[in-house]
Amino acid sequence: MMLNLYVESQLMRRDLESWLAKQRKRMLAEDGMSETIQNVLWAIFAIAIVGIVAAIIQAYVVGKANEIR
Repeated sequence: MMLNLYVESQLMRRDLESWLAKQRKRMLAEDGMSETIQNVLWAIFAIAIVGIVAAIIQAYVVGKANEIR
């Protein structure tokens, strides 16, 4: 009984190690995201930053304009 359990656990360990090695090789072979998707995400990020900065500047200018009146 114990020997059977030990043998089965060792076989499962071997299978798991083999599967993990295959998955690791597959993941290392992939380049990750495509360049197009990365460029689109960077463009969205840049547009968002510019929008936030523009909103801050606009709020500052409107605040100063209200002080002048």
